[in-house]
Amino acid sequence: MCIRIGKWLWAGLLVAASVATDGLAQTGTITGRVTDAESGAPLVSAGIEVLSGGGAGGAEVLSDQDGQFRAVNLAPGTYALVVSLIGYETTRVDGVQVRGGQTTTVAIQLVPRALVLNPVIVTASKRQEKALSAPATVAVVEGRSIAERPTLNPVDHLRSTPGVDVITYGLQGANVVTRGFNNVFSGALHVLTDNRLAHVPSLRVNLMHFVAATDDDVERIEVVLGPGSALYGPNTANGVVHILTKSPFTEQGTKVAFAGGERSVVDFRFRTAHVPSDRFGFKISGQYLQGDEWRYDDPAEQEARRQADANPTAFGNALRLLGVPEAEITRRFDQIAKRDFDLKRWTVEGRADWRPAPDASVIFSVGRTAAVSGIELTGLGAAQAKDWGYDYYQVRSSYRRLFAQAYLNTSDAGDTYTLKDGESIVDRSKLFVAQVQHGLSLGERQSFTYGVDFLRTLPESDGTIYGVNEQDNDMSEVGAYLQSETMLSPRLDLVFAGRVDKHSELEDPVFSPRAALVVKPSESHSLRFTYNRAFSTPTALNLFLDKSGGLVRGSLGELGFLSRGQGTTREGFIFRRADGSLTGMRSPFTPLAAGGPRLLLPGTPETLLQFWAAAVNVVALQSARAGRPLSPQLIAYLNSIRPTAAQVGMSVLDPLSPQTPPVPVANAMIPEVPRIKESVTSTFELGYKGILGERFLLAADLWFSQHKDFTSPLIPQTPLLLLNGQQLGAYLVPRLVPVLVQGGLPPAQAQATAQAIAVGMASVPLAVVSSDKVHATGADLMATYRNFGDVDLWGSDLSATLLLSDRWSFGLAGSYVSKDHLRIPLQGVEQIVALNAPQSKGAFTVGYRDVSSGLNGELRVRYTDGFPANSADFRGLECLGVSGTGIEDCVDAFTIVDLTLGYRLRALPGTSIQLAVSNLLDEPFKSFVGTPEIGRLALLRLSWEF
Repeated sequence: MCIRIGKWLWAGLLVAASVATDGLAQTGTITGRVTDAESGAPLVSAGIEVLSGGGAGGAEVLSDQDGQFRAVNLAPGTYALVVSLIGYETTRVDGVQVRGGQTTTVAIQLVPRALVLNPVIVTASKRQEKALSAPATVAVVEGRSIAERPTLNPVDHLRSTPGVDVITYGLQGANVVTRGFNNVFSGALHVLTDNRLAHVPSLRVNLMHFVAATDDDVERIEVVLGPGSALYGPNTANGVVHILTKSPFTEQGTKVAFAGGERSVVDFRFRTAHVPSDRFGFKISGQYLQGDEWRYDDPAEQEARRQADANPTAFGNALRLLGVPEAEITRRFDQIAKRDFDLKRWTVEGRADWRPAPDASVIFSVGRTAAVSGIELTGLGAAQAKDWGYDYYQVRSSYRRLFAQAYLNTSDAGDTYTLKDGESIVDRSKLFVAQVQHGLSLGERQSFTYGVDFLRTLPESDGTIYGVNEQDNDMSEVGAYLQSETMLSPRLDLVFAGRVDKHSELEDPVFSPRAALVVKPSESHSLRFTYNRAFSTPTALNLFLDKSGGLVRGSLGELGFLSRGQGTTREGFIFRRADGSLTGMRSPFTPLAAGGPRLLLPGTPETLLQFWAAAVNVVALQSARAGRPLSPQLIAYLNSIRPTAAQVGMSVLDPLSPQTPPVPVANAMIPEVPRIKESVTSTFELGYKGILGERFLLAADLWFSQHKDFTSPLIPQTPLLLLNGQQLGAYLVPRLVPVLVQGGLPPAQAQATAQAIAVGMASVPLAVVSSDKVHATGADLMATYRNFGDVDLWGSDLSATLLLSDRWSFGLAGSYVSKDHLRIPLQGVEQIVALNAPQSKGAFTVGYRDVSSGLNGELRVRYTDGFPANSADFRGLECLGVSGTGIEDCVDAFTIVDLTLGYRLRALPGTSIQLAVSNLLDEPFKSFVGTPEIGRLALLRLSWEF
């Protein structure tokens, strides 16, 4: 009996033990180590809060002397770890999986609060350094801020950065520069993506929505204000923007995001990164975007459409004279003013990282952007982008301080066309770059950085952009640089740099120096005195552009005058011979049977008077529109009394000063256009940057800049020809008055009417000065590029960031430039050069981020002062007292409020939702002339990470 009881007792104990063991197997453990992200040292007493998927706290533990922590008896599931420590940024780690009976290990790095305000950068000196120690003004947009703001364009992350100027012309379209001198087709800013030039080859325009990297790829964006040619070579006079993306070793997993919003916006993007081994990792990312563009009806496009519809036969005959095929004529006719407001774009990018050794890496990258449909601004008016593809192929490697890379950027404009004339834009240009850089340290006080760059630009447009220059427009550049950094004392650094570049289209090499003295009273404060000289080389467009811009805006377009953009080539242009005679003229009134408006005619008064009847007809039409029609008898009489050249000569009207009265041709300044050359910018800067109390960052800069041989945007250069007003009045009025009195008008009224007719006829442009060097398709007003004299500017930039607590932050940024336009004499005529940017602008932000709850938000207020605009075909100068054909009012000042909100859904680990509303108050504004009014845009994005 006792034996049986013993057997049952042992059996019960075994069952109980089994149940207990099974119960223990249902829980898991999380262990890990907390370290300093900058030094790698273990952090003691860091608080680790373990949150379950439903948001409930599973455990709260502290790290020990070695930074180790352990959370036990956790039910299987997905957890989030919220790690905090005084002096460090609170960090959240999502997606920690716990399985019954197993231990999950997590490595956690906390970022010192000082490192948040003083991050490590690479762009200012082409090597890693703290922002406070850099010999230049550097602003950083951190990856966390980028991830929390849904955008359609990387530019949106820069709008509150000091010194940055943005022209917005669509849902994604924007031109960005720093410290002024913006344009509608701007490439003044040196934009890099992972050390690769991001502009479109040969056109050298920064279409930042062509950047293949998505927001989820971007680790940070660095903005360097001021010239950077000493290290980066030409075309860095306006600063550098560097977009740096994440390595697959830095962030693994898959993220999928879907956004939708106003204007029918649909935005889908993904990123997946994996590390199959300790030495190899890869990532693939992509995006698809569509939406309804902001509406704008361009008056010049509408006038071109009206004229083509009014006389399609004349439209076709003019192109047939140029040898344009019938199918192309039909296509151009159909495409005039045909804006497609249905925006579509997709991108895909791949990257593979190989680390053969701990201090060596090889990175392969490839990307493609396809602008299926969109509207882009050019110097010759707006263009309809259609199936425009942009591709890049890059390989880069590094070993300790040795860096080398080679890449190829290619562009294919697809079926893109200009909207004013429907003409195709073919761009199959390429840019090949090879670079090598190395660094050397001599002890702890002396360091050198040196390198060599080679760039080869291969424009190809089938004549649609470069015309007759198509076969002679390849360009090469070679540059070498050296930067020396000397630590004179622990608190004083001296930086010298110099670079020499040789450009195939410049006669002499160009030298770009840099000097900087960085004073560091403490680790948290620095004072900089810097000097930089940078230069900008002529672009392929500056030298070889040869493209029609369609009808001129306003009344000149109604008369049939066209615009034409043409580079200076290697010889420049001359429109007046040594004997004072003109090289020729072209008139929109030349009959097609005689050769049409394209025909180059002698530049004489006798030739101009052949268009006497055209002047009569224009005045008759204007009088009829004004409700004072001329009688058929009077029109016939006017046509019968055409004067001789001895009686009525020619006058010249400067296209850049339409408000200035015409002057007789003998006294007129007919411009000679020299070959374009490099422009040089010298900048002196005093800057301070400091961290106060570990929570407040203040940066202030005062700069003075001298621009020598500043390169203008496209500006009209060929004057208009009219009948001499004084001579015409003396000839016409005495002959008209008797006829008008005989027709029943009182003598005084007859005198006034005769004078009005004479003034009207003298105000009609009948031709434009031209030459056989102007590759005209009609009576083309040629616009080209000019080097102006010296331009002096000064300005200041200010920014402040306050981390009020672990949750609340405040930001302030402001910039001021001494002038928003310049008046520069050019061959006796005052020209207005606009910076196309405001004198003053500012932004204020309030941010909230609660890592524990997963809630974040930001309210941003941006102010932009009004400014005059003058960029090629886009001119808004009326606020300066300038009026005339195609000139609009200046850009008005505007204030914009933006809001972002985000939340991590606890019930769905790895899931977050973000709301971004730009222009929250829906106050329509225009950031430039010839662009649509921009209203509110709200986007809601849902993201999954796994």
